[in-house]
This record gives sequence, C-alpha cells and structure tokens, in this order.
Amino acid sequence: MLPADQRYDVPAQILHWLTAIAVFGAFVLIQVVDGMPKGPERAFVMGLHKSFGVVVLALFLARAVWRQISPPPAMPAATAPWMAVAAKAGHAALYLLMLAVPVAGIVMSWSAGRPVDVFGLFTLPTLLPPDPALKGAMEETHEIAGNLFVFLAGAHAVVAIVHQYVLKDGTLSRMLPGGRAA
Repeated sequence: MLPADQRYDVPAQILHWLTAIAVFGAFVLIQVVDGMPKGPERAFVMGLHKSFGVVVLALFLARAVWRQISPPPAMPAATAPWMAVAAKAGHAALYLLMLAVPVAGIVMSWSAGRPVDVFGLFTLPTLLPPDPALKGAMEETHEIAGNLFVFLAGAHAVVAIVHQYVLKDGTLSRMLPGGRAA
C-alpha cells in the first residue's frame, strides 16, 4: 500500500472518478444523439447530454476548490523531470477542457435560443439572447474542444495504466481507493 502522503485524499478520488463517469456519459450520449432522427427521443437524449455537461462543470468547480483546500500529493521522487512536466501540462489541459467544453456547450444552447435543463430538476438561467453567429462559433468550439478532451482523457488513462502495470511505479494507485501498489 502506498503511504498516504503519496496518494490523493478520498474527496479528490471521489471527484476524479465522478468526473470520469460524467465525461464518459456525456461522450456516449452525444454519440447516440448523432445517429438519431429529430424528434422527442433525440431531444431527450440531448437533454441528458447537456445535463451531464453541467455535472462536469459543477465537478470542475468542486475540484478546483478542493485543490486549493487540499493540494495534490507531490510526484514520487523518482519521477523523471520531463515526466513531471508532461503530467503537469496534461492535468492543466484536462482542467482547462473540463471548464471550456461545458461552458461552450451552455453558451451554444443559449445563443441558439434553447434552455439548459438539468435532469428535469432545474433550468440554468439564460444569460444571453439568441445569436446565430455566436451559436456557430460555440458549436465549433464545443466539438473541437470536446474531441480533444476525450482524446486527452483517454491518453491520461492509458498513461496511468502504463505507469501502474509496465513501469510499476504505483501512479494509478495514487488515485485508487486503498492505494495498492502494483
């Protein structure tokens, strides 16, 4: 078992895995929507996609606050400097995309004159009037940033698995409950 000072704390682990589930859910839902004809079923699935996006944004905010309260553990001393830089850059990019993708999606909906309803529980207040030019720009931004987000999240998972099972340095264990080393 890894020492506690080398592992992320339980709230950070919970926020991390909830974010992974929400991002995966939003991705799967948009893939489903792309193959559906217009109609109430498609609108329902798109509403779920938007709801998962709002969850990603809320989790980003919670993670950002928690990171200030409880900074992440230091990298293991044996980490090569280039790996530490790559890890920091990758995490920064993921955090930026956790913010940018949902915000672009919300602005896209508002500028298209569509509300952002969250699981039928509440609707985000619309802060912008319809604007077709802004909608087009946000649609492009949302799609490109979303694809980049999914790619980087996948790369993040692959790198963690390689560290855990090939390099056997316990990197994945830092974010797993119990923190068992490889």
